[in-house]
Amino acid sequence: MQKIIQKHCDSYRLCLKVIEDYKSSKNPKAYRTKHQAEYQLHDSLKKELQDLGVTKIPSSNKIQKQIENLESERAVTVREKQELQKKQKTLDIIQQNFSVLLDAPESSSNLLPAFSYVF
Repeated sequence: MQKIIQKHCDSYRLCLKVIEDYKSSKNPKAYRTKHQAEYQLHDSLKKELQDLGVTKIPSSNKIQKQIENLESERAVTVREKQELQKKQKTLDIIQQNFSVLLDAPESSSNLLPAFSYVF
C-alpha cells in the first residue's frame, strides 16, 4: 500500500510542477491545452490519494522510511511465524506420542518395568 502511495505522490508532484508553471507561461490557454493530460492526471491522483486517506503529500524520503520500516516489521513477523510453526510441529509430535501411549492396550503396560514405592 505504501509503495502505491509513494508512486502516486511522486506522480502528483510532477503534475503539480506542470500546473504551477502555468502561472509563468506566456500563453496560459495554450499551455493548459498542451498539458491537459497532466491536469487530468493531477486531478485523478489527488482523488485517489484522498481515497487512500492521504490529505497532505508526504516527502519521498518519509514514505521510503515508512516502507523500509514496514518491510523490516514484515521480515521479523515472518521469522516469528516460522519459529512458531516449528514449535507447533514439535507440539503436534508430542501430542501424537501421548495419544499413542494413552491409547495403548492395558496388556502392553505389563511390558513396562514395575516400580516399587517404599514408604
